Amino acid sequence: MLYSCKQRDDYPSFDDKEIVTPPTDIIPEDKEIEPVTKQLMAQTDLIKTFLVDSSVTLTKGLVRTHIRYQNKLDQRVSLQLLTVDLASKAVFPSIMSAFDDYLYVSQPIGDMAKYCEPRAGGEILAATNAALSSTYSYIKNGRQINVSTSNIKTKEKTRPFFAIQKDGTPYIGNCADTTKFAFEPYDLNQFSGLVSGTNWVRYRGYNVLTTAAIVQAITAIGLSTDKKTMYALVVDGGDTNFSVGISLNDVAVLMGALGSYDAFVLNGGSTSVMVQKTNTGNQFNPVVWNTVSKPLTAGGSASISGIAFVKR
Repeated sequence: MLYSCKQRDDYPSFDDKEIVTPPTDIIPEDKEIEPVTKQLMAQTDLIKTFLVDSSVTLTKGLVRTHIRYQNKLDQRVSLQLLTVDLASKAVFPSIMSAFDDYLYVSQPIGDMAKYCEPRAGGEILAATNAALSSTYSYIKNGRQINVSTSNIKTKEKTRPFFAIQKDGTPYIGNCADTTKFAFEPYDLNQFSGLVSGTNWVRYRGYNVLTTAAIVQAITAIGLSTDKKTMYALVVDGGDTNFSVGISLNDVAVLMGALGSYDAFVLNGGSTSVMVQKTNTGNQFNPVVWNTVSKPLTAGGSASISGIAFVKR
């Protein structure tokens, strides 16, 4: 007995690949450009095509600006910039650690801000990531948590650091002497807080250029010559539909245009994140630190330390 077999009309074809359409990134028209964006457009060639920007004053002396643009290669870039007027005395930077503790553990920056606020000396309004792992140097509340295993005491000599002196004055220093970076003596005991970074981008008023061509998400900080203005920068990366990232050399140009005398990269990749405090009005969860940048990992990958910006 013979049987014939006919394929059903609704039988799936496994050779057909599903076409996934990425979500459309709708950018509203913006005819009013913020002053800091105009400054970057006038002094650099980073912004080939302006897309949109906005600024919000978190408190006296603390402004967050979000800028989106197309770079020289017509790739989209999104950055978050905190401009901190330290001379106002209304806001100050503070070093955070995971769970407000002294352990070699990590924590998302939003959660870290929540844990650290009770002892921060005020209200944490915004924060960025700092070191990713315990191989980086940091000091918290005057306690030297990790200095002997990092470049702070070795002869590798290339690692920059940001510190807060016990009188509250911010300080950017270099670990040791090199042909490029002159060593300026310091005493670790003078610092109440310290975090180290990865790459110099501005050193004593000059751009530090590199042959590295990698473009990625980056967190960087800068300090003006008179130490009265601080800049905290987070550039999103890794998503060509939203923000491709930024190179080290372009960070140097950007920080120079802002007026940074010294600037360096704290970290990059999925750890780069900026959060901002939000009052929700929810009785069960009245305060959250929302992620205002767009890291590839929700909330950003965990870090062992961060930099908070605190309202007195």
